Amino acid sequence: MEYQNTIQLYETVANIMQQMLHAAKMEDWDTLTELEAFCAQHIATLKTIEDAQPLPKDALKRKVASIKSILADDREIRNLISPWMAKLNALMSTNQTERRLTQAYSQ
Repeated sequence: MEYQNTIQLYETVANIMQQMLHAAKMEDWDTLTELEAFCAQHIATLKTIEDAQPLPKDALKRKVASIKSILADDREIRNLISPWMAKLNALMSTNQTERRLTQAYSQ
């Protein structure tokens, strides 16, 4: 039954991803960032404890369901974040250009 810990971790990551998706929908970037760090910790743990033995059929179904949920939520989060990131990149690019012009003409 050691695999139960692994399955529970996958389900926890899936739950965190759902919370991240909600934060992204609410444009709560601070919470999203905190949850992302929390999620990364769980994923790092998963990488260290992954069971080498084949999972029983019911456990494998739970793992696959969790992974599908994680991937779907990740895709939706990326779709929500992409426009915001494009605006941020444009703003940063504009600020860098202004800074370079200011430095060039103030010398």
